[in-house]
Amino acid sequence: MNSRYSQIATSQDIDNAVETIASAIIADYPGKSPLFVALLRGANPFATKLLFEIVRQKQDFHPEIDYMMIRTYGDEQHAGQPQIVTDLAPTTLITGRSVIVIDDVLDKGITADFVFAHLRARGASSVKLAVLCDKSAIREKSVEADYKGFSFADNWLVGMGMDDAQYTNEGYRWLDEIWEINK
Repeated sequence: MNSRYSQIATSQDIDNAVETIASAIIADYPGKSPLFVALLRGANPFATKLLFEIVRQKQDFHPEIDYMMIRTYGDEQHAGQPQIVTDLAPTTLITGRSVIVIDDVLDKGITADFVFAHLRARGASSVKLAVLCDKSAIREKSVEADYKGFSFADNWLVGMGMDDAQYTNEGYRWLDEIWEINK
């Protein structure tokens, strides 16, 4: 990485945070596993690590995951009006189910608020949020993470699903670390 970025979480820090989140989810759902809904593209690295860790800790948990793609940021660093690009698979049953939405970062809460309303309208009995990074200082919507790995300031983050689209398309999204862009 160049001097434009500063590392704020190592791969080991991330593994430790994911282990803690997985333990909390297992404790909260001792019976039937909830439906996990990962928000693409950003949640993919975190969701993968999280579900592997859940099953490592409790082999009979059997998580079910589906994906939604929501466009909020595009190629900019400013949130716009969320739009569903890809919804859940038509065969995914959601009515009456507990859902945990997985995302890489919760900042303004615009995307999470939009997705929560959508899932409730489709019949979810409860909706919780698991995020790797929380930036609550800039929250615009009344949304809080039920499970979170880190709390960071308002700097733009890269790695573990978060990208620097101003640098290049998908820039640094697949780093197994978290870096911030220096102001």
